[in-house]
Amino acid sequence: MYTDFDYQILVTQLSQNSDSEYKDFQTGLSVGSNYMYGVRVPKLRTFAKRIAERDWQGFMSVARDNSYEEIMIQGMVLNYIKCDLGERFRLTDEFIKKIDNWAICDTFCSGFKSAKDNQADVWDYIIKYADSKKEFEKRFMIVMMMNHFLNDEYIDRVLEIIEKTELKEYYVMMAAAWTISTAFVKYREKVLALLEEKKLDATAHNKAIRKCVESYRVSNEDKALLRSLKVKKQ
Repeated sequence: MYTDFDYQILVTQLSQNSDSEYKDFQTGLSVGSNYMYGVRVPKLRTFAKRIAERDWQGFMSVARDNSYEEIMIQGMVLNYIKCDLGERFRLTDEFIKKIDNWAICDTFCSGFKSAKDNQADVWDYIIKYADSKKEFEKRFMIVMMMNHFLNDEYIDRVLEIIEKTELKEYYVMMAAAWTISTAFVKYREKVLALLEEKKLDATAHNKAIRKCVESYRVSNEDKALLRSLKVKKQ
């Protein structure tokens, strides 16, 4: 059984595994409201796997949100546990409320392995966040689409959702730009059509083009074409 004492041991281990250089680097990249110890991701995964194998329910009952790493571990634990989809979605809804950082959001999304074998159910689950007014709920949806739904069955729906979603918030806009640039490599014609029709907000449109141009997987010819599609802001 996982107890408060066990949790205190975990917090002590986080402090003991702090890397000051990594902490400074991550603090510069990550904008969030929580304290950061500076523990590298592989070590956090080690902690999370042990917890998931031992007593994840007990852990979640005593877990606190006092640091970046504590919240990151909670997300990792949820991705490692075995449970039915309904329970996973319920737990995910609760976890998403805690996300105020792009790194926690993106790490959680990339580890959401249930999406592979449950595409239809997971798709229906994530798109409910399309109309959310909260920045990281929308980023969660978009990064999930990028990680798990850039395939022949869902690409049209992914681009349609991005087109219709308000992309005003910075971390939502950057997630959309990242997703579009990733999709461009495999679905060039579909993404090109979206950009040629200029259906996105001007800032989001130009950010998407910039991310495509920065990709080493995009040809120089396509980079030139993409640059020609930039729009002037009013």
